[in-house]
Amino acid sequence: MRARENPVLKAGAFLLAVVTFAIAAVMGCYQMVNLNVIWGQTSAAGGYTIRYLENQDLQQISYLLDLIYTEQELGSLSSYEQQMKSDLEQQYQWNNTNLRWQLLDPEGGVLQGNTTQARPSQPEGIYWGEYYVSNLEMDVRNDVGTKWADVVDTIRNPPASPQRVESDTWAYELSAAVQQYREDPSSVDLTAVYLDGEGKGDMLRISTQFGVFAYAPSVQNVIRSNVFGYHYDLDAGGWTTNAEEGWTEGAVALDLVLWVNTSLAVEGDSYAKAYLGLDWWKNHNVAMLVLNLVCVAVGIAMLVFLCVGAGCRKGTEGVYLNWFHRLPGELILVALFLLASYPVSWLVEEAIMDITYTIMPMKLQLLLVGGGMAAMTAMTAGLLTTVSARLKSHTLVRSTLLWWAWGWIKKILGMARRTIPLVWRVGMGGCLYMLVSLVLLMSNAVFLWVVISVVLVVYLCSWAHCWKQIRRCTGELLKGNLNVQISCHHMPHDLREHAQQLNNLGQSISQAVAERMRSEHFKAELITNVSHDLKTPLTSIINYVDLLKKEPMANERVEEYINVLERKSNRLKKLTEDLVEASKASTGVLSVELARLDLGEIADQALGEYEERLQAAGLAVVRTLPDHPVWVMADGRRLWRVLDNLLGNCAKYALEGSRVYVELHYDDKSATLSMKNISREALNVPVERLMERFVRGDESRSTDGSGLGLSIAQSMTELQKGTFQIEIDGDLFKAMVTLPLAPSEELAEMKG
Repeated sequence: MRARENPVLKAGAFLLAVVTFAIAAVMGCYQMVNLNVIWGQTSAAGGYTIRYLENQDLQQISYLLDLIYTEQELGSLSSYEQQMKSDLEQQYQWNNTNLRWQLLDPEGGVLQGNTTQARPSQPEGIYWGEYYVSNLEMDVRNDVGTKWADVVDTIRNPPASPQRVESDTWAYELSAAVQQYREDPSSVDLTAVYLDGEGKGDMLRISTQFGVFAYAPSVQNVIRSNVFGYHYDLDAGGWTTNAEEGWTEGAVALDLVLWVNTSLAVEGDSYAKAYLGLDWWKNHNVAMLVLNLVCVAVGIAMLVFLCVGAGCRKGTEGVYLNWFHRLPGELILVALFLLASYPVSWLVEEAIMDITYTIMPMKLQLLLVGGGMAAMTAMTAGLLTTVSARLKSHTLVRSTLLWWAWGWIKKILGMARRTIPLVWRVGMGGCLYMLVSLVLLMSNAVFLWVVISVVLVVYLCSWAHCWKQIRRCTGELLKGNLNVQISCHHMPHDLREHAQQLNNLGQSISQAVAERMRSEHFKAELITNVSHDLKTPLTSIINYVDLLKKEPMANERVEEYINVLERKSNRLKKLTEDLVEASKASTGVLSVELARLDLGEIADQALGEYEERLQAAGLAVVRTLPDHPVWVMADGRRLWRVLDNLLGNCAKYALEGSRVYVELHYDDKSATLSMKNISREALNVPVERLMERFVRGDESRSTDGSGLGLSIAQSMTELQKGTFQIEIDGDLFKAMVTLPLAPSEELAEMKG
């Protein structure tokens, strides 16, 4: 079993990756938050771990100060609050902690604290906070134009209604607010309150959990100012907030400073442990960084191993996809997002955004960082392994819901394309474009309309380009280039089908031509072989007939039989030679030696050779030959055979008593020798068929002939780089042999 197929090794690699990344995250987080101490020049007292503990203790000390000032304000505390106050005072005594703290007044004097010693000189070792003197939940309201006579009357004569029982409390608190003696709550010195001519003035109404306080614009309050964030403006005649001076409404902000006694007189407390821990990390920073990087490298290696082993299973060929690898990719992504979004956002908020102000213990923070990284590593490993397995099996895209939906859409569109004609589709597309354009232009979405129009124009240009390719390749097919192929990639469906049909047509024609050529080749080989086999016995027959003719014959009938036998054997010999020659000419086996010949002279010699035979057939020859030589490039033997076949046809098939016209014409490039005669029989055969082998103009075959003469003449003319044509006009038969002119001697010398 290979390692990547071992499920135990895979499980171990998964757990090791989770553990190493979690350890790396915890170590990295600790080093990052304490970067200035571990890798900088800052002392351990300025590290995040120490400042984090100071921040926690700041909350506790603020609560202790709340209890102290509440006791001063109300005179007493509840038993629970009194116990909490005692415990906190005991906890933060100078001999129980290495933390030193002081509450400073605006002038820098010490109001509260566990030491009166001066603060250390290093600024990075001091933690500054703020404490608000009236740090009670309250509602401050400025009641403008309060009629104080009514207030005093309410205090002196509280109504009997049970709904106004708070008047006693109101009167008590009001007397305290204006600094009157509590023993006489009904006495209010109005002369000490600033009022207008109607006996009205502003009042600050402060509602807290301990009751309702009313602050009148008394002389003492004006002098003190900053009462719950307000002061009395004599010029304006009313209370004005101190917000523009940096005060918090409803409270006085005082500096609360904390620092660590670096002598660490109290052993074993949290500050001593944190301080010594930071010193240890500072002394071993390089080693811990290397260990951190090793953990990351091991985790990455394990993830790579899991990716390599994804889809591998013992005894299974190819890629094995379990149920997880077969789930739609979108479902996996959504599930991972839902599982990771809340923990990650919470972790970011608690451990990063509020890292200085959180009350979460440091160990819990690091535990959450490690746990979060472990969870993220597990999810990442699952995602990477399934992506790797799908890539190996080529199903990454095909295993998505979008792919399935696209398949259904393509299927529906394909059905619509097959059922709806192209003209209707184009018409509906045009109507849809006009409708969309109208809607977009009416809604002022001109940019979107331009984008759609540009896309449509690009599509039409692409369609036209594809159509041009099809037309060009169709022209090549018409020219006989059957090997041309149209590239169907990126073509619209209808054009792609048409292009594929043309490609198939070219292939079919090529196959048919190849089959025809193979058939012709086999036919030529058969004719050659049969002709060769006939030649040997036929030669013997001709020789023996010749010997019989030399013997004395007493019987005339026997002599007649011998003459018939001689005539038929010679005809058979001629047929055999024609077959062999036709076969060689069609297959290109015949050798051709082109030379400079006088076409007129050769034609004249051929007419002289056939003069007696033509006269015997009752044919008169009309010659139109030039007086000067007409030089052509031809093979004398092959050209003579062409003329022999043409004149032989005239002698066999021309109408008795008619004329045979022989004409020679030439131009700058070629010379044409034509022969015309009137056929004895009606020519009901097409020109193309008449050029085929074994086809004769005399369908009754009442005359001698094999039907190979014209075919041989055409093949031999083409071997000499010429053309052979025939024309039929009623009973008029015309054959034309065209050969290229030979260069003149002067031109040949110049070229030489």
